[in-house]
Amino acid sequence: MIIFNKMAHRYDKFVSKFNLDELLDYLPLDEANLLLDLGGGTGRAAEQLQDHVNECIVLDPSYEMLLEAKKKTDRFLNVQAVGEALPFRKNSLKQIFLNDSLHHIKKQRETLEESFRVLKLGGKLIIREFDKSYFWNIFLRFGEFIAGFGSKFHSPKKLAAMCEEIGFKTSWKRPNKSTFILVAEK
Repeated sequence: MIIFNKMAHRYDKFVSKFNLDELLDYLPLDEANLLLDLGGGTGRAAEQLQDHVNECIVLDPSYEMLLEAKKKTDRFLNVQAVGEALPFRKNSLKQIFLNDSLHHIKKQRETLEESFRVLKLGGKLIIREFDKSYFWNIFLRFGEFIAGFGSKFHSPKKLAAMCEEIGFKTSWKRPNKSTFILVAEK
């Protein structure tokens, strides 16, 4: 997390822009409900998603990343917390989105379990990640290794199996060759 604190003010310049138009058909968003953007960092996804849901909460462990999110808009709430200890009641949320963030989370299984805990019955955990099995993602994985991120990537099948062990029903789609969107329903 220290690395994200240090690069927060430059983060959006280093990562590719969140392209909602490319993904909207793959995201089962519920416009009537709040969306938790888990690992939302600078709010680059929430900034675009906020018009497609009732309200957004950006949750991230890095205070500096959340400060950058605050600069974008005051339309969403920023919460500093970790995925393995979500500050929400059991069965309180309808939708959680992890965009390009699960691989940065050290306690991935605990974060998935915690997401299951806070989701209402029928609620959805939507995960967009880079596919470990796609050959050209080797450069992304190597770059994150060199940068010291300690990232852990999964194939869609492996991540689906992890979610199913917790109790989710899963399906996944591939919006492009390098990424996948996994929908885990409680």
